[in-house]
Amino acid sequence: MLAEADKQVLQATGEIAATHAIVPCGAGSVAEAVTAHYKAPGRESRAAIIAVEPTDAACLQESLKAGQSVTVQTKDTIMNGLNCGTLSTTAWPVLKAGIDVSVVISDAESHAAVRDLTANRISAGPCGAATLAALKKVCFDADAKGKLGLDDSSVVVLYCTEGLRDYPVPT
Repeated sequence: MLAEADKQVLQATGEIAATHAIVPCGAGSVAEAVTAHYKAPGRESRAAIIAVEPTDAACLQESLKAGQSVTVQTKDTIMNGLNCGTLSTTAWPVLKAGIDVSVVISDAESHAAVRDLTANRISAGPCGAATLAALKKVCFDADAKGKLGLDDSSVVVLYCTEGLRDYPVPT
């Protein structure tokens, strides 16, 4: 998946590699793979990694703050696949070393991103759309944008991990 993403990004951008990758994080396995890929030793171009989690299941963000893997109490979320209170023990060291920014989003932000993607003929569920919601959130945060070096020349890859499905619309 990651080699294919690299290939498609290079084709779409005229051989410019991804500068940023945004990945959903539940227990952390997919985020671990994406982080290890873009931060691999000897890699010619290293992308900044932005992880996104539901507000009510932010075990990565809390672990990063604590400096060690911690378990958090979770609540219901439309981002079912990201509703994890504990990170994978194998994912944690890679995420700790490689995540540049951790973003949490609400169900309403995820739902709005689902609508935006649907309007552009992209079928994504709340977990997949979370990456677009995270990008929007970072773009409206001058400090985060600056820390990440996110600007008009950035090449951002959103890893969408879920197709469109029925879910309760947040109110």
